Amino acid sequence: MRYYIDISAAGKLIVTERESRILAEFLDEATVGGARVLSSVLLETELRRLASRLELPQTSVSGLLDRFDLLLPDLAWFREAGMLAGRHLRSLDALHLAAALRAGVDRLITYDDRQAAAAETFGLRVIRPS
Repeated sequence: MRYYIDISAAGKLIVTERESRILAEFLDEATVGGARVLSSVLLETELRRLASRLELPQTSVSGLLDRFDLLLPDLAWFREAGMLAGRHLRSLDALHLAAALRAGVDRLITYDDRQAAAAETFGLRVIRPS
């Protein structure tokens, strides 16, 4: 099993929110069972900016990123993201969605309603542990 995680979910692993504990447990259980969790290298920038805004240690971001397989985009990936259908699909969300589709995952972990709706239109199953 391969999952793709976006910032709306990964951020909950460094900032305590209502879903943080259950998400962490879900990911622990999934990875112990052999699942891989992927994301784009964009996630590193997003998490580091979040940590900076909240004055959290960057070491917490580094430790979290070690749990994920980060995908490095090429130029075609950016083009594919730009061409995805959806009037309300934001740029970084489109890049994450294109990464998930390109990686061939069938499950997206997100808590972002717009991202979830877009993912479902492309046949991805949305996972929101809560």
